[in-house]
Amino acid sequence: MKKVLLIISLLLLCGCEKDVYIKNKTIASKNEEIIKDTYKDENIVPISIYGNGENDTLKNMTEDFHTKWIKKKDITVFSVLTTKKDVISDHDYFQNIWEKYASDYESVKYQLGYEISFKLTDKTTIHKTILSPKDVDEFYDYLEIYLYDSAQEPIGKWYSHLLESQMKEDTLMTSIKLTAGSKMDMIDGPITLKAFTYDTTDDFESGFYRGNQIVSVDIYND
Repeated sequence: MKKVLLIISLLLLCGCEKDVYIKNKTIASKNEEIIKDTYKDENIVPISIYGNGENDTLKNMTEDFHTKWIKKKDITVFSVLTTKKDVISDHDYFQNIWEKYASDYESVKYQLGYEISFKLTDKTTIHKTILSPKDVDEFYDYLEIYLYDSAQEPIGKWYSHLLESQMKEDTLMTSIKLTAGSKMDMIDGPITLKAFTYDTTDDFESGFYRGNQIVSVDIYND
């Protein structure tokens, strides 16, 4: 009888430990949900991606972009502005156009970022957040990306792409150039480019932007 009672006691103890583990796991899951739910995007700075439009205008890239990719040649250059206008027809230097729309948010602290994604013929997926020049190195052979602070460069003077050593707190990556890499033939399908504004590090989850101020364009090789 003692052996039977001992076995029953052990079973009861094991059952309790399992029950406690399950309850703790459930509580932990609920706590994780609460933590995630506390995130609130308070960033009010809008953004749009612009390419060249008709008659020297800038066109909001709300549709797919089609062009011919040639190895080691530029695919296109896009710029971003803090507005949602369909067409920018100011016929002015980019620096002045940027200031015109950015002045609405001059009291707000924010930064600009990008996200790039595409698939390769070997089924590999490239998906990367770009917050500085160093973030584009790992896929350089397939797609070369060059970033520019076009808004803050002197008007009328030639300037080059940003280097990692030039990045400062007030640097704004307002333009991005895409160039076909030496292995561009391995890109299977379109390249998706996203642009976003962010104000704090909590705007990212698992390395990717999760806020509301984000736009994208798909770039096809025709």
